[in-house]
Amino acid sequence: MLLAPDDVFDYSKIIEQTEAHFGYKEAPVILNGKLVPGIGGGICQVSSTLYNAVLRSGLEIVERRNHSLPVSYVPLGQDATFASGYINFKFRNNTDSYLLIRTVTTGQNVTVKLFGHMSSSLTYEIESKIIATISPPVKYVHNPSLRRGTTRPISTGKAGYVVETYRYKKQDGVVVGKELISKDRYSPVPTLVAANTGDIKPDEGKPAEPGSPLLEDGVKGPTFR
Repeated sequence: MLLAPDDVFDYSKIIEQTEAHFGYKEAPVILNGKLVPGIGGGICQVSSTLYNAVLRSGLEIVERRNHSLPVSYVPLGQDATFASGYINFKFRNNTDSYLLIRTVTTGQNVTVKLFGHMSSSLTYEIESKIIATISPPVKYVHNPSLRRGTTRPISTGKAGYVVETYRYKKQDGVVVGKELISKDRYSPVPTLVAANTGDIKPDEGKPAEPGSPLLEDGVKGPTFR
């Protein structure tokens, strides 16, 4: 793809074209902070890879958001999630020349290469720092099959994080600029414990009222039959 000077790359348009021509298979998506089966899961691995190349090329970030949960394929603070309709990834070609974007997939690898014009003496480095760790809360799930007054662990929670990401501009290896790119929050995953206290609150165990689900890392949420 060729991006003219001052043009904005819009990831949602790529997703629309791909869905129309090829479609997407079922894979895990993030829905309201939980991994569930959905359509198009994993498309953020592409946007995140592109985001990392864009960061290291000094290009202008127009729109980007981190996942609500930590992901494993890029450092914290260096991911770019997507969801059709309300979470997008955009960047501007703020150079004076055309930018060529090339992507290649082989086996388990996704490679993004950007071709343009930049002084050979100019480089960019990215640093992400964890500035706070959020302990996972404990969530109790009523299980009437347990003996009254007993508990049983279901799953171990995971910590959340607050991360700051900086971009350093270097001229001939010397830092000449420092930019705060983002301050991101990744929610903790609660520790789940089954319990039977003998008394259930009226709303406990009932499904949540329908609202506006927060979908990430996919184009569609789960379809229940």
